[in-house]
Amino acid sequence: MAMKKESYLKIIIAILLITNITFFFFSFPKEKGEKIDYCFYENDGNYVLIEKNTLGNNLESYLYKDNEDNYLGKIYEYGSSKEININDLIKEEKKGEYEEKIINLLNLKYPKFITEALTGENVLRNYLLRDNEMVIYFSNYEIDPEVNELLYLKVNYNEIKDYINFTVLLDSDYEVENGYNYTNAKKSVAISFDDSPNKGKTNKILTSLADNHFHATFFVVGERAINNEDLLISIKNNGNEIGSHTYHHQNMKKMSEEEIINDYRKMNAIYYNLFSEDLSLIRPPYGLINKNDLNLINASFIMWSLDTNDWRYRNKDYLINYVIDNIKDGDIILFHDAYDSTVKAIEELLPILYSKGYQVMSVSELFNLKNEILEKNKIYYKVS
Repeated sequence: MAMKKESYLKIIIAILLITNITFFFFSFPKEKGEKIDYCFYENDGNYVLIEKNTLGNNLESYLYKDNEDNYLGKIYEYGSSKEININDLIKEEKKGEYEEKIINLLNLKYPKFITEALTGENVLRNYLLRDNEMVIYFSNYEIDPEVNELLYLKVNYNEIKDYINFTVLLDSDYEVENGYNYTNAKKSVAISFDDSPNKGKTNKILTSLADNHFHATFFVVGERAINNEDLLISIKNNGNEIGSHTYHHQNMKKMSEEEIINDYRKMNAIYYNLFSEDLSLIRPPYGLINKNDLNLINASFIMWSLDTNDWRYRNKDYLINYVIDNIKDGDIILFHDAYDSTVKAIEELLPILYSKGYQVMSVSELFNLKNEILEKNKIYYKVS
């Protein structure tokens, strides 16, 4: 009986020794030319290898991820345990141009408030090298408002071929990162501005829209537009949309049929002279028009589903909170670009909407994205 206990004890000790040796062996890098799938770092995070790429006979690139979706990139000399820093792969005399290119590509993909955070001090970059592109994963950043998405940048080698000192595959055709690609994977709304254009204020709103890669629709008043053609051109050149808000901001319900027709022709002449196309959208002032008059003009009549009443509540915080509390996918939101409070609200609101998963666009872009046709002579309040 004693012999059996002694045998069992020896077996248990042997198992423990084998377990400890195995753990020790797999917890540290292997010899030259081999690497492991699990790495243990100072923060005790367990990183799992999710992608490995070999570039010719020069480099090996590894991407790890932990349970909290933190990424870690490692680059080694081919067939060696010697780790390579990304700075070693960029030509010394081209490092400034390389960094400028990365920032430019970030600006194409992300809103300004995200790009500024990703290019700040102490931000970490983890690199994955593929045959035809470099992928940069960012960490250790602070963004306000906080965004709940993986932040990364794909850089095709065509974009940086003059800055790198290693051999890569160059695509004959490729797509650059571009934040203007709207998608049905996100919630979508249209923002519109009445009583446009307004010098100074309209330009500031255009800047906020561009900074966030968003668009809007501006319903212009003819007597405001006639001496502000440069503003109309800026609106269009930035990817936004222009509609009619009548020449004198008149109540269309009180206009005769002849007045409605002549007003549209007068407004259309301003627009056509600038852009060689006809106005396709109209917003009746005060949202008023007789249904019998809809057939007088070959255009779509755009109302709204969310009215901020910014002309009444000229308070930035009120406007921001009102939109956040009431916004829904498919909304057409009504603002006016004539008030400083609206300008300030838009500047803060657009990043918040982005952080909440919304994309902001013009009325026509919203309907196109949702595969709905804007028919002429018909009233629309939102995308159904």
